[in-house]
Amino acid sequence: MRKFEEISRARHILGLGEEATLQEIRGKYLKLIKKAHPDRKGEEVYTKELNWAYEVIKNYFANYPISFRKEDMEKINPDLKIKQQFWDEDWLQR
Repeated sequence: MRKFEEISRARHILGLGEEATLQEIRGKYLKLIKKAHPDRKGEEVYTKELNWAYEVIKNYFANYPISFRKEDMEKINPDLKIKQQFWDEDWLQR
């Protein structure tokens, strides 16, 4: 796992707050990389730094466990309306 300082640096490079969704992270990266791309007279060094930061954060999330338990999902989003069949033991067989 990456050190906290490395992840924190990557977060600052991408201009992310202390919390962000995967969609926000990707969106911020794409917005910045468009501006920094060498074909748009951006700086190649900055482009490499953005790519590095995005990879650090992607790798961090790739190893982060995600819970699909109903009670955990409801804690995160109490308004989530999920059908009970998702948690039925035979839901894959339907």
